Amino acid sequence: MKLRKFEITDAPIIFSWIEDKTAFRKWSADRYPVYPPKPEDMLAQYDETVYPFTAVDENGKVVGHFILRYFEPTKTILRLGFVIVDNSQRGKGLGKQMLHLAIQKAKDDFDAKKISLGVFDNNPSAYHCYQSVGFKTVELRVSIIDNEEWMAKEMIYDLTL
Repeated sequence: MKLRKFEITDAPIIFSWIEDKTAFRKWSADRYPVYPPKPEDMLAQYDETVYPFTAVDENGKVVGHFILRYFEPTKTILRLGFVIVDNSQRGKGLGKQMLHLAIQKAKDDFDAKKISLGVFDNNPSAYHCYQSVGFKTVELRVSIIDNEEWMAKEMIYDLTL
């Protein structure tokens, strides 16, 4: 697997992995106003402060996606978000592999000290994947998603260790 810059033509592929509105909200929280989204909705999320990446396999097939963005003004913490892996490829270790590449990119290309992310309690497979590569839970919080309370875990990966 390798990473490349996200291209708008990746959006329909990425969106095809999202099975329903609940899965969509687990992936995007409240960032997108409408479900189902269109490719231009994805592009609208990615301004000059967001660094979107697409993971591709050895044949160039799109297998994953995530973004990095600066989380605070000192630019020492990056926020990892919109993390998703092709449903048909789950259980093969691609999520962990992609996260390791994201961590390496944050360290090498962004000189970050920490990476943060949020994951909902109703997404235990994602939580365990993040935990397995070294993210630690630092806070619990409630988010309002489609007028429902969803418990979320705030997680941090310390790049200085």
